[in-house]
Amino acid sequence: MANTQEQADTFIEALHQLEKGKDNTDAALDAITDLYANDATLTNAALRLTNEERKGREQIRAFWADYKRTLGDSYSEFHQVAVNDQAAGLFWVTRGQGAHGEPDKVHYDGTTLLVFNAEGKIAHFHGYYDTRQLNRQMGIEPDPSGKASSDPQLT
Repeated sequence: MANTQEQADTFIEALHQLEKGKDNTDAALDAITDLYANDATLTNAALRLTNEERKGREQIRAFWADYKRTLGDSYSEFHQVAVNDQAAGLFWVTRGQGAHGEPDKVHYDGTTLLVFNAEGKIAHFHGYYDTRQLNRQMGIEPDPSGKASSDPQLT
């Protein structure tokens, strides 16, 4: 089995390439998708709300394309990575502009579990974060306090 710390680092590098890429988005999408097994599954807090998951590389590539389109220019800072023989837990905060380029529009944190197969590919991805926090910042859900979504206290 491959080294899970190296696999986690490779995933982080691929995500950073996708997040900062403007001209090479297709290449960055290919790079992150290639880290997954052919039969991999991907889910996160938003998908779980509707009992959905993405299966296989084609659907996973589409997920990452939506991620890039939704968050625009963003950057995920990983402040802790915990690994064992089969998996990695990534603890992060993502900051970004959102799809319309608003400065500092997005600031949310969460964790990601990557489970690897015997070949070192991601067999399962599960992202955990507060969907309301992100939806309020993206203007999808109103803030119950009445504050504007660009209020610095929300970030």
